[in-house]
Amino acid sequence: MLKTDVRYLKGIGPARGRQLSKLGIETIYDLLLHVPRDYHDRRIITRISSLVPGTEVNVSGTVVSSVYLKSRNGKRRLESIVRDNTGELKLTFFHFSYIAERLKPHTRIIASGKIDYFGGISIVHPELIFLDEPDSDTRLVLPLYPLTAGLSQGVMRKLIDAVLSEYASSVPAVLPPDVLVSMGFQNRSEVIRKVHYPDDPDEGFRARRTLALEEFFVHQSLLNYVRTQAAKRTGIAMIPPDGTLAEFAGGLPYSLTGAQNSALEAIAADLTRNVPMRRLLQGDVGSGKTVVAAAACSICCRSGYQAVLVAPTEVLASQHHRTVSAMLEPAGIRCGLLTGGTKISQRRILLESLLDGSLDVLIGTHAVFEERVVIPEMGLCIIDEQHKFGVEQREKLLSEREPSPHFLLMSATPIPRTLAMTFYGDLDVSVLDEMPPGRGNTTTRVMNRDSRSSVYEFLLDRMGKGERAYIIYPLREASKELDLKDAATSYEILKRGPLGGFGVGLLTGAMKAEEKLEVTGKFLSGEISILVSTTVVEVGLDVPEATVMVVSHAERFGLSQLHQLRGRIGRGGSNSWCFLMKSEDCGVEGARRLAVLNSTDDGFRIAEQDLKLRGPGEVAGTRQHGIPAFRIASLIDDSDLLEQAASMAGSSNLWESLRDEYKLRFRGLDILEL
Repeated sequence: MLKTDVRYLKGIGPARGRQLSKLGIETIYDLLLHVPRDYHDRRIITRISSLVPGTEVNVSGTVVSSVYLKSRNGKRRLESIVRDNTGELKLTFFHFSYIAERLKPHTRIIASGKIDYFGGISIVHPELIFLDEPDSDTRLVLPLYPLTAGLSQGVMRKLIDAVLSEYASSVPAVLPPDVLVSMGFQNRSEVIRKVHYPDDPDEGFRARRTLALEEFFVHQSLLNYVRTQAAKRTGIAMIPPDGTLAEFAGGLPYSLTGAQNSALEAIAADLTRNVPMRRLLQGDVGSGKTVVAAAACSICCRSGYQAVLVAPTEVLASQHHRTVSAMLEPAGIRCGLLTGGTKISQRRILLESLLDGSLDVLIGTHAVFEERVVIPEMGLCIIDEQHKFGVEQREKLLSEREPSPHFLLMSATPIPRTLAMTFYGDLDVSVLDEMPPGRGNTTTRVMNRDSRSSVYEFLLDRMGKGERAYIIYPLREASKELDLKDAATSYEILKRGPLGGFGVGLLTGAMKAEEKLEVTGKFLSGEISILVSTTVVEVGLDVPEATVMVVSHAERFGLSQLHQLRGRIGRGGSNSWCFLMKSEDCGVEGARRLAVLNSTDDGFRIAEQDLKLRGPGEVAGTRQHGIPAFRIASLIDDSDLLEQAASMAGSSNLWESLRDEYKLRFRGLDILEL
């Protein structure tokens, strides 16, 4: 019954159904869980003599008179005078047929609304309680719901009243009874009733917190189930020759950081177990994740197995192939690159090399998971920028393999703990929170458009010193709807100006794979010194000579995205400069966000701010991949409940009984039926 489409409810036609759909309300259950954003407490009464224009108030009094008046445009209005023992207030109604007969002299009412000055102190179209009418809705604490165009609070209350009376008693239990009691409720039906019509606002907010806790609990139970099922799979216990890691580290031109060594110890221990590793390696831009991944590949291949490293873009996959090959091939570990752009002849050689075991590490894009790509001895699967893939995709990679390969996910997007618990709650986590020595300082400056000439002069100076620069735009091409500079137009202008003498290239996501690789290759080699690009360079390009980045319309980017972009410069030990060019219509909020970038280079602090400003989906990458659409719980306001829910889920193993609840709440499962 809870799955019934709301359009079948009495009084909801196609138009109303479309309005509700905009609020995410498709079923009766969605209506029950459409919780108030706040409450209107009509128990707090303001004396008429104390009324101040612009304030929201409740006034209790007696109707003195009601008269019909005609305005200059010929429209009639109803004006009623209400009196308490301190003064009189005017109530004005432009649509009054539903109310006129009830506003008779001596009628006792409570009027609620915003104080205006309309021919004197007044409230236009107040909400009314008729204290002397036995059938009047005299509830003193009213819910205030999130709405959309065409829906009023009164309509929403009437709809929810209808489903509460008929369906609230039939909702299934979710939280254990003792947890409900600790929150102050006897059963779930009471929670749902009280969230909509509490005796006081505090009770309503407590009911909302209870529903938020159960929402977290349902999702954490899923992740706990996934973790438990994964632990039942047979893994591959890898036993590399003694000294494998020491040999790998000794071949590097630098020493590993303490954080890298700690992560490697955890990974090496995981690889020796016959339970598949499921670990996230999280680290800020430039913290050295690729080196740790290469070391894990070394352990895998020296133990007699093959490794796979998957990246979301061809640019990043090619970058990894260059970097990882340089680390592993001197030790006799052979690496290959497979992307959608790999030529048929080269693809055939790669596939044959995988089958006969002469290829140890396959690096590539999604192309490596095509059915025709057979990796007979796959012992380790590494996915970089995991948030570009999603929970279900990553389970598909391993679900049909027995024994199951070890799994390492990497992310350069610093993710706040609360978000990591929802996005990666089924994984063990290693964090690289220490930057390798030798990186230069990056100076960030927020600039107005009228400072463009000085930035241009700065670019000319740095390019003259043999350095390189990125110039980033939010759009690929000019837009009629948006008055923004775009990458393609700016590329044409720049290459014809003084900077053109240093070589200017264009890189966008719409270009063909071979075009992308050609222009990035020229930028790497120094054939071109300036790369005009969209955010396709956010991950993947490692050009030590790049010291300057200019981001146009910077306020249109997320904070975490800007931080990722900024991480593309200063990777070769030299100082670097990031200019965030804000638009004239940047606004106060945009300027405040850019100020965060100006004040810190701590990716985790930036991600926390981004989470507050933009929400979880945008921070982690894409809303549709892996992040549940919590309809009640807030990752910011309810973070303490998330910790509690994770603890409860880990000790209860109630997933099977919660499977249907998950589907109702989150529109189906976002993970395989394992």
